Amino acid sequence: MRRVVSGLGVVTIGLLLPLLAHAGMARITRAGTADVSFTAVGPAGLKIVGRSGELRLNDGGDRLIVSVPLKTVATGITLRDEHMRNKYLHVDRYPDAVLEVARAAVKLPAAGGEVSGEASGTMRLHGRDKLVSFRYTARSDGKVVRVTATTRIDMRDHGIEQPRYLGLTVKPEVEVHAVFAIAVVEA
Repeated sequence: MRRVVSGLGVVTIGLLLPLLAHAGMARITRAGTADVSFTAVGPAGLKIVGRSGELRLNDGGDRLIVSVPLKTVATGITLRDEHMRNKYLHVDRYPDAVLEVARAAVKLPAAGGEVSGEASGTMRLHGRDKLVSFRYTARSDGKVVRVTATTRIDMRDHGIEQPRYLGLTVKPEVEVHAVFAIAVVEA
């Protein structure tokens, strides 16, 4: 179940990266705190939410690279987290969920403005790359842009076994949500 949660965190990060893309030559850096979460569901009302406050952003020129260290994703239950990290996500071999997005794929708002849209990028999770689409909203206060992004991933696309425990199996589709702030520094 934890792997499902970690996978969602990665997808959430992937959704946020395209929002950070900027058509100009300005450099983008992360500012402030981040909240990456995933929600996995199963039978009988089973709902697992995993969260991480860690998100890294690398401005690679024509691409933005967003990563979340999967060992930081937590569900609130230590044993479930251990299973997620070790049995499903194999964080020793695949420590990060990484989203690469072309800068041209996303738009940033003007100072005081807001922009919403859809974009896609390559998500690397559990050693497999998969094109993912996401929806995002970016709001600017003039100095900082706050990004909110969501996407859905299917664990099977990344070779992640569906978590099972005491006869309950988590659905393979996971909702990922990310909120973070960026600063745009003119070159």
